[in-house]
Amino acid sequence: MTKTVKIFLNLSVSIAIGLWVSGCKTWEYHVVKQGIQFEKIYQSKRGANIGYMTENRHIQGFPCEKGWIHFKQDWQLLSCQLSQDFLYNSTLLPAHTWIHFPYHDDQTGYVCSFPYDVEVQGYVCGGSGGYKGTHTGFYDSGRLRSFYPPEDVRFNGILCEASLLVNIQLHEHGTLQRCKLAEEYQADGKTYRKGKTIEFDITTEK
Repeated sequence: MTKTVKIFLNLSVSIAIGLWVSGCKTWEYHVVKQGIQFEKIYQSKRGANIGYMTENRHIQGFPCEKGWIHFKQDWQLLSCQLSQDFLYNSTLLPAHTWIHFPYHDDQTGYVCSFPYDVEVQGYVCGGSGGYKGTHTGFYDSGRLRSFYPPEDVRFNGILCEASLLVNIQLHEHGTLQRCKLAEEYQADGKTYRKGKTIEFDITTEK
């Protein structure tokens, strides 16, 4: 193999790796869209607009912190990090919370990634401090839907394990829907071992 061929192959491989790493994203730099100044922005394969804002902005009623922000293709807000404490659906969300709305119309509710552990409707919900960190889920009504507790939590005699692999899920009216058992549990003549994930029907009274 000649030196020229080796150089050409090495260059081709480098270009291919560069395209793979960048995901073939087409970035726009230092642009204004929807009245928002972006340092950079691109559109994902599914159509979402993902950009880096240069300053804090109130967007669609939310105080969004400068940095990364996500929109649907029609520019409806998908995700942002709150720049200040914000009361939403009767829950006080602390500054630097990430709030995420569903992308598809058939999905409901929203989720938050708290910067630290936060008490919500009587339960301590684990914080993560990152966009993709531990999520706390809410129904459209604002009622708590799911969370990851920092410690085991008891629901009317049922001790649920604090696990990063299995969250605790609640029915909208507040009763337990699903959790991983932190201790043995007996009901209706059955024994459920510690560590088992069990679900409860919405009509089940605890």
